[in-house]
Amino acid sequence: MSQDIKIFISYSWTNEKIIKWVRDDLATRLMDDGIEVVLDQWDLKEGHDIYEFMESMVNDPTINKVLVVCDKGYKQKANEREGGVGTETRIITPSLYKETNQEKFIPIVAERSEKGEDYIPTYMASRKYIDLSNDELFVEN
Repeated sequence: MSQDIKIFISYSWTNEKIIKWVRDDLATRLMDDGIEVVLDQWDLKEGHDIYEFMESMVNDPTINKVLVVCDKGYKQKANEREGGVGTETRIITPSLYKETNQEKFIPIVAERSEKGEDYIPTYMASRKYIDLSNDELFVEN
């Protein structure tokens, strides 16, 4: 990937572990590789409208990729259209189906169930994903 790539990371604030993983492992590593990353933890400031921020990230023509970090909490909130994830799902879903660039929205499997099943929400279930659900896969992928 080159420096002209700009990524937005969509995820659920399920717990401190996933919040830290998104920021410290995923986003920071991408930035270290020279990729511009937009992350709410860095770019959403006090006083900003949360929903406008999410909508602008999905619709921003300078955002090349939207990484959708899928864990149990994200799947549940997306499928039930709950909270910020539910709002993002309402924004992303039409773009996902009409988007000519099929590579813009990429599911990232961050967690699996005890049975090894992924937590990809229904609206993205048919998409090819990147599996980063364990340290070995994270390094490999």
